[in-house]
Amino acid sequence: MNSKIYRSYLSVSVALTLGLTGCSLFDSEDSSSTVPVEPLPSNIEGSASIDFNVFISGKAVKGTLRGAELTVKELKNGEFVDVAYRSELETIEKTATATSEAAAIELARSQILSESPQSLLTADDGTYGFYIDQQFSGALYITIKTTKTSGFIKCDALLGCGDFAESSDNDANSNSKIDFDEWYQDDLTLNVVKEITAQSSRQARGAEGTTKFYVANATIFTTLASELLQKVSQDGGVVNAESVADASLNTLLILMGPEAAKDAVLLSGDISLGGAVDFTDVNSEDTIDAGTLALINVASTLQNIASNSGSDTTLNSVLETLKQGVNDGSLKGNEDAVVAQLAATLQEEVNKTATVFVAIASGDVEAIKAALKEVAPELDDESLNELAEKAKDARDQAIESGATDENALEDAAEDSKNAVGDLGCEGDECNTDDDALINDSLNELLTAIAESQTQLSSLNETFTGLNTTLQTVIGLGEAAQTQQEKENYLKAADDLIAELASSNLQQETSILASISAQALASAEGLLALTAAAQSAVTSSQALVNDVASLNTNIGAFVASANAERDKAIAALDDASSAAKVLAEAAIERAVQSEQSFNSANSDYQAQVVEATSLFASAGSDLTALEAAFASAQSALDKFNTLNVLTTDILSDVDLAKTRADEYLVVARTDAQKEEAEQFVAASTTRQQTVTANVTAFKASESDTRSLNSNISFSVDNARGKSGTDKMTSIAFVTKEGADAVFNAGEIVYDVLRDIWDQNLDSGSHSGTAPNYPEWTYRYNTDTYAIELNNTQGDEEILANAQVNSGATSKIILTWTGTLKSTDGQTVMVKSPDLAECERWSLDLISQPNASCSVVFIDGSITTIEDARNFDASSAKTFNIVEFVDGQYGFNGTLSSELTSTDSAGNAVPLFVSGAIEHLNVVMSGTTESLVFTADFELKNEDDNDDLGLAKIMLNDFNGYVFNVNLLDTDGPLVGDVTLYSDTTPVKVGDVIEITNGFRVTYVDGQVIDYTDIDFLGQNIN
Repeated sequence: MNSKIYRSYLSVSVALTLGLTGCSLFDSEDSSSTVPVEPLPSNIEGSASIDFNVFISGKAVKGTLRGAELTVKELKNGEFVDVAYRSELETIEKTATATSEAAAIELARSQILSESPQSLLTADDGTYGFYIDQQFSGALYITIKTTKTSGFIKCDALLGCGDFAESSDNDANSNSKIDFDEWYQDDLTLNVVKEITAQSSRQARGAEGTTKFYVANATIFTTLASELLQKVSQDGGVVNAESVADASLNTLLILMGPEAAKDAVLLSGDISLGGAVDFTDVNSEDTIDAGTLALINVASTLQNIASNSGSDTTLNSVLETLKQGVNDGSLKGNEDAVVAQLAATLQEEVNKTATVFVAIASGDVEAIKAALKEVAPELDDESLNELAEKAKDARDQAIESGATDENALEDAAEDSKNAVGDLGCEGDECNTDDDALINDSLNELLTAIAESQTQLSSLNETFTGLNTTLQTVIGLGEAAQTQQEKENYLKAADDLIAELASSNLQQETSILASISAQALASAEGLLALTAAAQSAVTSSQALVNDVASLNTNIGAFVASANAERDKAIAALDDASSAAKVLAEAAIERAVQSEQSFNSANSDYQAQVVEATSLFASAGSDLTALEAAFASAQSALDKFNTLNVLTTDILSDVDLAKTRADEYLVVARTDAQKEEAEQFVAASTTRQQTVTANVTAFKASESDTRSLNSNISFSVDNARGKSGTDKMTSIAFVTKEGADAVFNAGEIVYDVLRDIWDQNLDSGSHSGTAPNYPEWTYRYNTDTYAIELNNTQGDEEILANAQVNSGATSKIILTWTGTLKSTDGQTVMVKSPDLAECERWSLDLISQPNASCSVVFIDGSITTIEDARNFDASSAKTFNIVEFVDGQYGFNGTLSSELTSTDSAGNAVPLFVSGAIEHLNVVMSGTTESLVFTADFELKNEDDNDDLGLAKIMLNDFNGYVFNVNLLDTDGPLVGDVTLYSDTTPVKVGDVIEITNGFRVTYVDGQVIDYTDIDFLGQNIN
């Protein structure tokens, strides 16, 4: 024993003894009592045993991080505390000695802790895994780190990640630039906080014996959430499901914004459960949806920003700025100029990234190159071609891995582009307890759960079918007596395993298990915000349980299926007989695959020929072009469908060749050898033929997509021209309708001014409109009923009014009438309803089911006559309109809002001499079976009307929009013709105003002048 320790024990013992007995070392020798002094025992043993069987796994992605250093701590009271962990599943037992068993046990546990790895390294694909104590509960703080000299990051930024500082083996094309899909080194630290609960149960993964399993991915988003959770811990809070959900949702809101947060709702409960997808290397365990793509867009864009912001900027420094914004509660509009600038730059750059992703999702290399050139015009042709091909390969891998399919990827790209169009949040938008956000997120979650339940039903159906086949196989085995029966048994067993592989049942169930876990975490997080989420919790928990049950059943099924095949092989007399049956089974499947491929390929090629022929004969005829486009789209769909199957087809023919070779090796008799040689020869020929045909088939993709794009271009161009041709009828309707209604409105306002200027007594009165002497009126001051008649024609207006008093009073009118436009069109204004108009004036409804006018008076009035003492600040009208004669019919609505300003743009009252009147007009309805909405902005100055904006939308005609406005006050109206039939708008022409109409220059180069188009009778030329 160490002498110093011994003296310590002795002195403690003596002191304790003296203290307890009241005796002294200096007692008399005659003392009758002596105190024996015994040293404290130091050799009491204690053992500690820890079961490291709770598996924590994840993936580090900002591009993939390989060879990155991983360390594990416990986050406790805001501090990082050492925690015991191991790289392998094992039970560790240590024995130590101390003064007590408890102290010895603690010492033994300390020894186990001290032997934990200093760090681990992530695998080449960025994955990592480790085991912790079965009894541990708390918050793990996981750090994954690379530096400029250790670990590597995969460049996932489409426009590259900067330059290599020196010559590097990772510079695949030796251009000294860190290109998309190349590895490089930089300073980057990612974190993730994972709550571990003693009672939690998860689907089993890891080595056999794993009791619990947790996913803890590390991304930029988990790093920001970890910053918030660390603050929770520092402030004395607890890291639990509620705080994890709050940090996750806050991260999504602050960085991504409300719309993207809804798309990524499955991550709002625990952001570490997903989102770790590297688009350069999507695999079978990944899922690509709109939310994931939005995260990919932002993460890859941050890398691009870091690379292009100077040598002093690294990913870490960008992350630190993001952390500051997250801690402040917002990036957008942050008071710190550096944070606000990063938010603005991120928005600008992510729009470019999202645009390119839409093109990538299409699979059209030319479209990808065009998108890249648009956002990065400095790219030379060689770089452009190489990058477009890399992006296309990444897209194809994502589809082939099963993470998505063609249509789903295109939809996700479009949705994610919309979602990231307004990143971040400001003010109340950043409140995680906002009712609208909570309800929208809950609805998104419930939809996702319902979709998952549907998928589970499909997977159960597949499993049931496979299990039925398994029972048949088992029955064949039990009945097999003859050689032929035994061979049939083996073939059936082998076919079953092949069927299981082609069904993707295991992969899809594994993905669904991950999605269901995300859904449960999200539901539990939302439950902390609203009791309405209880149904989501219940449904998602049931989903988790049902998927886990299916997973277990599949595991048992796989074991049984393999066991049956092993039994079938053993049942045959010798290895050569089994090899022959297995070869024949594989060859039969290869023949079927070849026949299926040839048939589908022939159908696809015929569709391409048809589309090409239709396009060649279509000319500029829209109907014919649309037929050609439908045919080309069908060809592309057939390509996509067959392309997904080519991996399995090639696998089948390769296996047939392998099995034939194996049969030849074990063949014993001459007859068997001859048969095996025939198998080998036929399989080799088939393998070569199918491989060549599949290669040729894949090579045709570019031409097919090009054909599709060319026809699509021609269709869009023709649709644009056809839509503009319809402007003649639209212009007539808007001009005549506005003419009649505005004239009537001016007459009514003229009469109102006359009424309040006269200070009329109670009762009925009559008069003539001062500025429209052909119109007479009768007015009752008690009922506010107004009747107007045109003495020179068949026109009348009947109106009722009321006054709503207040600091700003309202004169509310509802009216009906028969009117005539200047060109003689009869226009009926219908559906008077004063109560409905009042609700509209109070903004209780967005639009009334009545014809209404409201004049806003700056002062408190009780009668219309009182208005003479105050100014009218604005007026608005909503009219239900029908054309009853004339060249074009119309049923719909016309609404407008009138305000006034002075020459400096300051608001002034209506009806004031010298004021500039501003009129916003919306006309919507149906004419000539064409549904349209027209928006206009009109300015009247010195009795001259100028049209400042016209936007005509043909609602049911391929999303056609004719849009023109003033670029400056002296110039003509300019704009474009655009189609919004898809979420990505397609501009098909540029527009400029000419005398009495507009000139459109279409994308095919054709220039067409459209004269006699005068939307409101207010052309400036």
